[in-house]
Amino acid sequence: LGLYMLAAAIFIAVLAPFLILYDPVVDFAEIEYVDHPPTWKYPLGTDVFGRDIFSQTVWGFRSALIVALPSALLVGIIGTAVGMASGYSSGIVDAILQRISITFLVWPSVPLVALIVFSWGPYQALPAVVLGVSFTLWPTTARAIRAEVLSLKNRPFIEAAKVSGASSARILIRHIFPNVIHITFLYMTIAVASALVLEATFNFLGLTSPSVVTWGQMLSFTYHAARSRFGVGGLIAWWTIVPPGLAIAYMVFSFFLISTGLRESMKASLKQ
Repeated sequence: LGLYMLAAAIFIAVLAPFLILYDPVVDFAEIEYVDHPPTWKYPLGTDVFGRDIFSQTVWGFRSALIVALPSALLVGIIGTAVGMASGYSSGIVDAILQRISITFLVWPSVPLVALIVFSWGPYQALPAVVLGVSFTLWPTTARAIRAEVLSLKNRPFIEAAKVSGASSARILIRHIFPNVIHITFLYMTIAVASALVLEATFNFLGLTSPSVVTWGQMLSFTYHAARSRFGVGGLIAWWTIVPPGLAIAYMVFSFFLISTGLRESMKASLKQ
């Protein structure tokens, strides 16, 4: 189910230019349709600027995948490489990699991404979120991979490879990597969910460019507009928060299902 949901999200993101009804950034409605509930003309209503909520929600799938997939890829690559090197080696190499891993593990992701955004500017917010998620989540992947490699390197098939004269690089690539790839995919799915939530958080805080349509940005505009009109805790139009909120929940839930399925398959393989 999670894979089907992800496939549907990718389908929407790819075909977003053909699915939207209006330009999500610059196409403003007539004055009588500004901040208007759903109508036949605007199926999900309009925001405080008169932009179509439906078109923004559909376009938001692109921004979500642009952040989520590169984050997962970097977490998988860095975490797997460091975890395999740390687990297979011993002594000073393992000690150094573990200290580096712990250093990144305790670094909070929000200040790190905020630092990158303020250094690069709001137009580079999406790459900043990708780097922030990657730098703060790869240690968890690396530690899990390291623990698995420690249990694998003393197995008979690894000893047989060493006796046959296989190099350390060959053992890592041909014998150990295929046995830890399932853990890599598991933590990549977790990284995707974290990236989506972090991206929505920073867009809600207004640290990104307004020209990049994201679900967090939609929530931010709605909240600040309602606050300026009605004060803190004031009335917020439901049609401006339900679509982006459900879209975020949809993406996170799809990757949660994928990670749950991977966990179950790992448990089944361990029992066998």
